[in-house]
Order: sequence, then C-alpha cells, then structure tokens
Amino acid sequence: MHDSTRAVHAPDQEREGPLVQPVVSSSTFLASSQAELDARYEGRSQGLLYTRYGNPTVAHAAAHLAALEGTDGAILCGSGMAAITLVILGLCKAGGRVVASGDLYGGTTRLFRTLLPRLGIAVDRFASDDVAGLGRLLESSADLVYLESPTNPTLRLCPLEEMAALARGRGVPTAVDSTFATPILCKPARLGVDVVLHSATKFLGGHSDLLGGAVCASGAHLATLEATHRMTGALLDPHAAFLLDRGIKTLALRVACASANALHLSHVLGAHEKVTRVHYPGHPSHPQHALARRLLAGGYGGVLSFDLGGGEPAARRFADALGLVRNAASLGGVESLVTLPVVQSHRGQSEEELARSGISTGTVRLSIGIEDVRDLEADLLQALARA
Repeated sequence: MHDSTRAVHAPDQEREGPLVQPVVSSSTFLASSQAELDARYEGRSQGLLYTRYGNPTVAHAAAHLAALEGTDGAILCGSGMAAITLVILGLCKAGGRVVASGDLYGGTTRLFRTLLPRLGIAVDRFASDDVAGLGRLLESSADLVYLESPTNPTLRLCPLEEMAALARGRGVPTAVDSTFATPILCKPARLGVDVVLHSATKFLGGHSDLLGGAVCASGAHLATLEATHRMTGALLDPHAAFLLDRGIKTLALRVACASANALHLSHVLGAHEKVTRVHYPGHPSHPQHALARRLLAGGYGGVLSFDLGGGEPAARRFADALGLVRNAASLGGVESLVTLPVVQSHRGQSEEELARSGISTGTVRLSIGIEDVRDLEADLLQALARA
C-alpha cells in the first residue's frame, strides 16, 4: 500500500467489530485463574496484564505508526523527551558515550548537557553533514550515534544512509529524531537507521491536542527498548493514543498541504528585502537542497525558518504583528504558529551553541498549517511591513 492508504488503514484492523479502535482505559485486566496469570507473565498467553505492560488502544496506535515507518514495532511514550530518554537509557551503559550531531532541539541539548554527565555518559558532537567527522569520533568506542534530521530550527539534514552505514560498520546503533520529516517524507529505517524517534505531539498527532513520543525500531534493539520501557513506565495514556491514531489517518494529507504551503512561502520570504536568509530545504538557496531532494520524498515539510536583518527587536515586532499565525511553542498542527528560537526552543543556550545550530537573534521559525496559502502570505507580508 501507498503511505496515504496505509495511514488510513492500520495493519491490525479487524474485518469485524468497531471500525475505530476504542479507548480501553482500564489500568488492569482480569484473568480466569492463577495459572492463566502465570501463562501471561511467562509469555505463553497473549492475555493482557496491566496497561504499563500493554494496552489495546496503545498497541493499535503503535502498530499503525510502525507500519508507516517500516519497522517491526513502535513504542509510545508520554512525550518526545520521554522517547529520547528511553533510547539513551536503553542503549547506553553507565560511563558510556554518545556521538551526536551538532544541531539538536534545545530540550535534547539540555538533556545531553545536564542529565547524561550525572550518569557518566559522555557526549561528543560533530557537524550534521560531516560524515568524515563522525568517522573520526567513532574511532573510539561509542554506545550510540544520535542524529536529528531535519534539524530544529534551521532545517539542516544529515546524510542518513552514509552515517548509518558508517556506524553499523563500527557496531554502533544509530538513532534519528525524524519529527520534522514524518514517515511520509522520509523513512530512515530503509536507509539503515536502527531507531527512529518522533515527538508525536507534533505532525503525527497534528491537532495540538495531545502530548506523546514514539520510538520505532526492529529486532534486538526493539526488544531491548521495550524491556526498558516497561521498567521505566514512561508510557502513553490510552486516550492520547486514541487521538494519535486518529491523527495518523490524515497525516499524509496534512503533510502534503503544509509542505506545499511552506514551499510557496519560502519563495515569498526569500524575495523580501527584510529577510536576509531562508532556512528551508525546498528553497534553492538551502545548502543541502540536492540532499533534500534525495532524502525527502514528496515534499520538504511544514516547518521553515528565516532571519530578519533587524535582529531580535525586529523578530519580536514581526511575531507580535501576525494575526492569523499565532504565537505558541509547538509545531506540526493544522494551524500555523510562530516561535523565536533564541528566546523559546533554544532559550538559555550559549552563543557558541546557537552559532553551531545556525540560529541568530533574528531567526524566526514558522510551523505552517493547512490554511489557504493566500491568507498566510498576506499575514506574513503585513507583519514584515511592521517589523
């Protein structure tokens, strides 16, 4: 099946019964006898025990996402950061080492900078497009290669296939945060990446009404992460899983519309005298435009960023002047949102960290929704006039 069809039809959909997977909100499940409980604990029975170990609503949404990503399974967590933490705890040992790309979401950077040292886990960084730099860092032992592609907020890309092959040759698993791409635009597992992460709060849910994270993997990595997930308990609530599964059904449509809108607006912004740079892989000025055409199928995503020459004061005036596009600290919903990375998603980062991510004081990030692009263009232009 094509992605737009697979998004509508989950692989475990029954031929009879409810068309929509119901919310099973029970925290525990009955067993007919102690012998049946023994069978469930020992894996000889498919019966359910406890929602932390398994829940029909959560399992249905996970199977739906895994089918789209092309992995054996998916693990659903309470947030995107919980998903990232699960991967670190599941795949890294105490005193271990993570080799990470240089451009990462601010929350991920804070996790790597603050929590991992307390666990004795070292983090070494390399430029997101530097395959040779990754190779040099992998000359020493490592537990995990951690990537983000496209990056937040400047939409840089990692050469996933080359990096995954290099890491696999050294016996190191690779994980990538693919939130911005979604499985509609990129399937990292097909390129050799071992673990694919998403903030399900964003495009997967798509309606700004749930908080969730996802870890998609296969084989031994999936088994290891599932065991860690059961121990740590950072699971997704069944009702949130219901909303996530509903959101996935329209994912292909929403991504196509948001991508088309963002591509059009990238050209509008790129031609404006007050904009000094556009960060969007679909725009010809993007330094990795050729790589984006190879990695991203059917569009370039619904997030774009740009730099205003007037710095932070101009960026603040622009954001406050918007009418249709709203101020809010998220992305990936049906409505368009604006954030200023230097004071929101990457607040508190050093000048060196901001520069490494290509963020200036005048950087503005737009999450483009599914509104009529003519209305969005008009709103951006009037706000630029007042910036």
